[in-house]
Amino acid sequence: MEQSGKGGAVRVGMQRGVFGGVVAFLVSLLGPVAGMVAAVLVGMSLGRRAAAADAGRENGRPGALSGLVGGAVAAPVFVFGAAAGALVAAREAGAIMMSETLSEMLGTRIAPDQAWQLFLLSLVFAAVVQAAILIGAATASGAWEARD
Repeated sequence: MEQSGKGGAVRVGMQRGVFGGVVAFLVSLLGPVAGMVAAVLVGMSLGRRAAAADAGRENGRPGALSGLVGGAVAAPVFVFGAAAGALVAAREAGAIMMSETLSEMLGTRIAPDQAWQLFLLSLVFAAVVQAAILIGAATASGAWEARD
């Protein structure tokens, strides 16, 4: 008997995405590497739950596909939470402190505006990496859950 409403992986992806977004916000206050570790953990949890949710459905997806779909649904919310956490942390540091640190590290003068632009570019890069990690972990975890 097919359940009505959204597919299991999509529903789980939405639920875990919100949870992951909150977790990503909190751990990204510590830095982008912490967000990447959280992406692995949230992705593994999401993949297992998505595969389990789709396993009992009449036309359910195989485990890896369930994890992929769930991860793709959850990734935007997770990345948004991680980016918001990094922005809050950066606001505490300030563009002037970032420019001074970069100037010392690189041995050249970096203006606060340039430091802020570099920070935003690194934030976009970290978001792409975190989304890829989350989706990859969810896919692998879904495949692992579905194997007999």
